[in-house]
Amino acid sequence: MNGKKLSFTMRYVLAFGVLLFVANVVLGFLIVSQSQYAMKQLINKDMLDVVKSAAGSLDPDALGALTKEDVDGPAFNEIKRRLLVFQNSVDIEFIYAVRQEADGQFVFTVDPDPEDPAEFGEEVLVTPALVSAGNGEPAVDDSPAEDEWGNFYSAYCPVLDSKGRIAGIVGVDFDAKWYDDQVAHYTVSIAAVTVASILVGVIVVTLVSRSVRRRFVELERGLSELSGDVDQLVGEMASHAGYAAPQVSQKVESSAHDTDELEMIGDKINVIREELGTYLDYLQVQAYTDALTNTDNYSAYDELVRAVEQRIATGTADFWVAVFDINSLKELNDNYGHECGNVYIKAAAQIVGDAFAGARTFRIGGDEFAVIAEGFGQEKMDECLGKVDESVAAFNASQRPCPAMLALSKGAARFEADGDVTYKDVFDRADTAMYHDKREYYRMVGDRRGRRRD
Repeated sequence: MNGKKLSFTMRYVLAFGVLLFVANVVLGFLIVSQSQYAMKQLINKDMLDVVKSAAGSLDPDALGALTKEDVDGPAFNEIKRRLLVFQNSVDIEFIYAVRQEADGQFVFTVDPDPEDPAEFGEEVLVTPALVSAGNGEPAVDDSPAEDEWGNFYSAYCPVLDSKGRIAGIVGVDFDAKWYDDQVAHYTVSIAAVTVASILVGVIVVTLVSRSVRRRFVELERGLSELSGDVDQLVGEMASHAGYAAPQVSQKVESSAHDTDELEMIGDKINVIREELGTYLDYLQVQAYTDALTNTDNYSAYDELVRAVEQRIATGTADFWVAVFDINSLKELNDNYGHECGNVYIKAAAQIVGDAFAGARTFRIGGDEFAVIAEGFGQEKMDECLGKVDESVAAFNASQRPCPAMLALSKGAARFEADGDVTYKDVFDRADTAMYHDKREYYRMVGDRRGRRRD
């Protein structure tokens, strides 16, 4: 400064700039740390959803009664088949059933892996999540464990028999590298946004340090609002983080007042706030969207079910539940590959969503969809189900990606105020109707796999 002392205002601005930079760095660290934690929680929730769905598909009494002599028998093969449905439909490495012996050891009962299955009675590597499941509580391991099959994060869910006892435990393994890569990918995305925010802050400080004018008070107020918005972002990320970040623009357009540096800073602050708002909106949408089919996912389904339950409790409920399931998807995957199977899953989602344009469509399993249609009459429901059949026929008559035909089993049930107590009562009737439809389909094609889940 050529020996000249800095003015009081300039010293104040520089001090404020240093504090702002430090605050941005600290805040950025907190955002990345909390977002990483939130993403792990979201991935863990997805893992629990998969293992709970798999556990719910099994006959607990049959699972609990398995012995070594039952290996390759009807009960054993049925459980194996149901586990294979999830292994073929969901992005997991392994799925299997285990039980806890009288001496406290955990051993394999059913391992459907076609290449290197564990033997019945073979000891299982014990992890904290497995111990928790043995005590009746579903859980996911916080750290990976390594055994002869690889290095995995595992989730476990107990299966209770008709007497409320633990008949067995279903476990799923997710490759540790896949899990860590997911967390790292999202962490890098959020860190990039944070670094960009810090860089914008550095530019702001540099501009203010060079020319402090009439807008100092407005700048301080604007930065305070920005700090509040970033705090809100941290809270939102804790609930919805875990998806790829959108490509938000970091470009700040110059305003018509280029000669007023502080006013241009205010414009930049507004752009940053808009970009953060866009990011939050994106997270909100992605947290409730199924990545493959672009329909609502199980989290969105669970949220609407809770809302419907409240309307049932207040006596204002009026809704239908329709359930759909793709027939012979495993054979399609085995014969033509999972890419073709995914095309059929997306086609089924499109068909159901288009037919029920006035309701919400959810993907609640690998190839299972549900529609909650509120305010529908019988005629409207029949019309929508008819559209599904017409669209399936049109799809099969079109140029399909593989020779297999698309077949959808379906069932629907309406809420009856004088008999239904919970949403599950309605869903179970729709599910039963769907499995009746599935049995009829397999009967017509000479296949007996349309049996109802117990």
